[in-house]
Amino acid sequence: MIEKITEYLGSNNELTGSMVGFLLKPENLERLKDNKKLVKKLTKIKALPSALRLYLRNLAGVTDKITEDFFSKSELAEIKKRVVAADVEGSMGNVRTSGMDQYIPSLIGTNKGAIGYDFSDGFSIKGIFTDPKVNMDMTLGQAVFTKDKKGNIVVNDIHDFHGQGSIGVGYDDTDMSNLENEYRKGFSDRKTEFRPDPYSAETGRFTEEEKQNPFLIALKARSGSYVDETDEEMKIRAQKAFENNDISAAGYARIIAQLDQQKEGIPIEIDIGKITQKDKYEARPDFAKYIANDASDKYEDVGIPTLIRNQARKFIK
Repeated sequence: MIEKITEYLGSNNELTGSMVGFLLKPENLERLKDNKKLVKKLTKIKALPSALRLYLRNLAGVTDKITEDFFSKSELAEIKKRVVAADVEGSMGNVRTSGMDQYIPSLIGTNKGAIGYDFSDGFSIKGIFTDPKVNMDMTLGQAVFTKDKKGNIVVNDIHDFHGQGSIGVGYDDTDMSNLENEYRKGFSDRKTEFRPDPYSAETGRFTEEEKQNPFLIALKARSGSYVDETDEEMKIRAQKAFENNDISAAGYARIIAQLDQQKEGIPIEIDIGKITQKDKYEARPDFAKYIANDASDKYEDVGIPTLIRNQARKFIK
């Protein structure tokens, strides 16, 4: 079976929803969990997007710390792009953040910064293969960065699925204008059902008629209480919803991850090197204009040296 999984990954150029459906079949998922060595091998293939590789590690319980060596050059470039954008905000007197949820009070007055979700496109399995922004949104989401003693920027995060939102949150083809509705599209949260108590006269499920008329339950010497759907029941319901196209591959993957993830998560520490003034100007031409104008948009008589201001003018578009 393990050989089939490896062969499947190696022989398909378009690894999208079909691959996720294959990997998340209960029997294959259990085999992955029991074969951490295989998961480590598969997740070193940088041709696969980091979001997928970390997802598999999380489900399999491979919690080794992730460093910059785990990521491809294009993935590191996307991470650095987000950090640079956040660093520019700090240089302009704002909170040092980028992406969604930009106002983080705990960062004020510290040397820390944060990167958030880009959210320019909805989350999807196809997206992690075709769009670096989607892949990084589903890899890091939000992360904190600091500068070490050598001046290098280090990004820290914990990869897990313990974030906000109930189990059952799916996000394929997301309508960004109505997130609350979209997050629940196609799959309801954990269900609660009125079921017979273990000591009831009969152990079978209540009929709809009995549920609507508790007096009938009492007449039959039965008793019951409200019980939450178990994880296994929820997985079965999610699998059926996925097979019926009621939820997307991304939504199904999210549900399984929330139910089966490792409690401690996977630590991430990425050294992306130094950020230069040139990096900032290229990422944000408006920052070049800000420096060239002696930060006059926000402050008076800053006194930025003429040499630096002239250098910034070269990047104004």
